[in-house]
Amino acid sequence: MGNDAGNAPLDEEENRKTYEAVMGFSSEVGVPFSLALTMFFVMLVMANGWLMGLIAGAATYLFAYFVVKAFFSH
Repeated sequence: MGNDAGNAPLDEEENRKTYEAVMGFSSEVGVPFSLALTMFFVMLVMANGWLMGLIAGAATYLFAYFVVKAFFSH
């Protein structure tokens, strides 16, 4: 095959750092943002207007962010 010297497996410390970075970003940004985006589009579909959608999205983002920080951070 080819030279696999550049594809050395991650050691335990690097693996832990990568895991914590991915989980931190996804839980603190990804989950609240996706829920806020969902709420924004739900408000648009329910014909509540884009301003109400933005307000509901922001409120959902803040709520989800604090729930994630309180219960899922370790």
